[in-house]
Amino acid sequence: MKAWAIRTAIAFVFNAITLWAAAILPGVRLGDGFLWVVLLFTTASLLLRGAASAVFRRLDAQRPDGGLPGRSKAARKVLVGAAGLALSFGVLWFTTLFAGGFSINGTVGWVLAAVVVWLASIIFDAVDDGLENKAQQLLGGTGAGGRPRT
Repeated sequence: MKAWAIRTAIAFVFNAITLWAAAILPGVRLGDGFLWVVLLFTTASLLLRGAASAVFRRLDAQRPDGGLPGRSKAARKVLVGAAGLALSFGVLWFTTLFAGGFSINGTVGWVLAAVVVWLASIIFDAVDDGLENKAQQLLGGTGAGGRPRT
């Protein structure tokens, strides 16, 4: 199975759990069409985060020391964190715009939902490579180190 398919499936399951958990927040409502909501959310998340990663890689490649011009390591972390929070808001906005079974009302709902999705994306980034390797091993592909499973 291709790595992108495994990564997408893992993201789909992880996002389903994230949206289900976010639905307990005040102002966040998850109704009919749960799978459609998760599909839209996952698509938007993968596309927007992939585009943002490409932008940051390009900015890093412009400097010989691998950093953003004129920015310290701490400033870069703040910038990346703020971009992640903004992306979380964008993914939520896209999902509410096109998925009828998902809505967020009020400032508190939007802020809490964006923070929960942002924190979940940090957790996902920390565990997705390990989950992908394990899934490839279980499916008979190559796992960590690129060696076939025996």
